[in-house]
Amino acid sequence: MRVFLLGAGASKNYGASPTGQRMPIARDFFQTFDRLDISSNPWVLQEGILGYLTKKGVTDPHAYLRSGIDIEELHSEIEAVRDAAMQSGESPLDYYEPYRAYNELVFLFAAVINEIQNGPESEPHRSLARLLSPGDAIVTFNWDTLMDRALAVETDWRVDWGYGVVPHGVFNDGWRPGRDRPSGAVSPRLVKLHGSTNRLTAYTVPDKDGHIVLSHELDPGTLHVFECAPSPYACYAGRYMAGYAPFSYGYYAPNFLEVPGRRAEEGKVILRVRMKVPWKAEGAAPDEGLVSMPLIIPPVKQKAYGMYGGLFASLWQEAEDLLAAADEIVIIGYSFPRTDLQSNNLFLKAFTRRSSMPHVLLIDPMPERLAEKFPIEFGVTADKLSVVKDYFSENFDLAAHLTS
Repeated sequence: MRVFLLGAGASKNYGASPTGQRMPIARDFFQTFDRLDISSNPWVLQEGILGYLTKKGVTDPHAYLRSGIDIEELHSEIEAVRDAAMQSGESPLDYYEPYRAYNELVFLFAAVINEIQNGPESEPHRSLARLLSPGDAIVTFNWDTLMDRALAVETDWRVDWGYGVVPHGVFNDGWRPGRDRPSGAVSPRLVKLHGSTNRLTAYTVPDKDGHIVLSHELDPGTLHVFECAPSPYACYAGRYMAGYAPFSYGYYAPNFLEVPGRRAEEGKVILRVRMKVPWKAEGAAPDEGLVSMPLIIPPVKQKAYGMYGGLFASLWQEAEDLLAAADEIVIIGYSFPRTDLQSNNLFLKAFTRRSSMPHVLLIDPMPERLAEKFPIEFGVTADKLSVVKDYFSENFDLAAHLTS
């Protein structure tokens, strides 16, 4: 059994986007956003981010965001300010700006990825999918759906059972319940450890105890999955956007229908208010239902896996089990950031459980640090380690480097 671990480098090489852009990195996120048509769409919200920076004392927030700042550090800062203000018990006015800015960044992350991946299927990912046996698995830290889409085209993998958890709902030109894997069906597994742009949850809200919670009454680990939308759907303010390939959508994903919303405390009511302004055209689609948002774990220092119940704990455990059992591990475009301690611990725990060492193949244009890391930190001997200094591109022959 083989495990393929995909990092940002595997997606960065997708060059078929009609936008002409590639997936951004932390320090060029807003520069990439500026080159997309959605950057001038008034439905794509930035007011909270700009308001937060203005209140912080930044004189030109627009220029600041494009000055090469690390978007991950900014998001972590906003999260810390939001949580401190909420837990202080002060007025909602004191935490509204960072609360709003935090959510806007989540939507922007998903929107930028959806725009860039909204093109033909990725040929490198399709090539990888064709090499997979039913018992193989993909483990990824990426939010994009390039691998999802390739699997759906090249194999029997489906969103209903391919993520390791049956979704509560799947949106395919309308909501339907998720389905169990059919008897006898086999396909590779796709384990997404930081969520995905096509995974949806209810919009987050603050509770009375100063915590962020989901606005639905389902189990917090409940998963909803977006597959395709050839027709308009109900979404926030009816702001449906057309023209998206499968596994991608416009800024607003479909609202949840027939999903119970969080109940108000006794003696209180919940109001939904939306300010209408002349520079934002009204949406023409329906707007009923519970507002959804992307289910992704943002690149912040304190990753809130626990907010989604046992969902991510089970996915990380599955990844550990796969790495502990794999005969070959292929790592494509993942650099093991020094700040991401959980991914490092994932490998340490998995390798500690092993009675034998797998063959490890590293594919990266700058693999030198990883080539040193695996023998020193994980005990991979020279005869079990192969290093390929190259990009995961359309011309890369992955099959030529596999041992099994």
